[in-house]
Amino acid sequence: MAKTGRNDPCPCGSGKKYKQCCLARDEAAAATARAAQPVAAPARRPKFVNLFQQGDRGVDELTEASNAVVGLVRAGKLDEAEKAAHDLLARFPDVHDGYDRLGMVCEARGDHRQAAEHYRRAIAVIRDHPDDYDPEFEAVFHRLVDRLDPPGADTPP
Repeated sequence: MAKTGRNDPCPCGSGKKYKQCCLARDEAAAATARAAQPVAAPARRPKFVNLFQQGDRGVDELTEASNAVVGLVRAGKLDEAEKAAHDLLARFPDVHDGYDRLGMVCEARGDHRQAAEHYRRAIAVIRDHPDDYDPEFEAVFHRLVDRLDPPGADTPP
């Protein structure tokens, strides 16, 4: 069966483009189905730089998995999003995305300290792979940590 393109007419018959009709629902359903599958140890654990050597396939897998978690968070399916984020982290351990997405899940749940901890782990991944990231990128996560778990927040006034 041919895959429906984003700009193709929606297969539901609404007359709208697929991206403006059923795409979000279908992507959420696909993410849910992937999240429901048991997470097995991957046969290969690609390094971040190896994703680019694999061509579009490696980058597309990472992007699709990462975006699926964002979609689940936006849909309020936080348990599914958390499971998908853990899967993302298991599949792509040398990339910050897994920790970033876990931080998003915790933020959505209102658990700011745990979110900050996940963002700190994203910073550690960035520092462990300095050649793979723009030097300014780490600052994004520092701002998130400072907002969610400011220094001295535990100190009584």
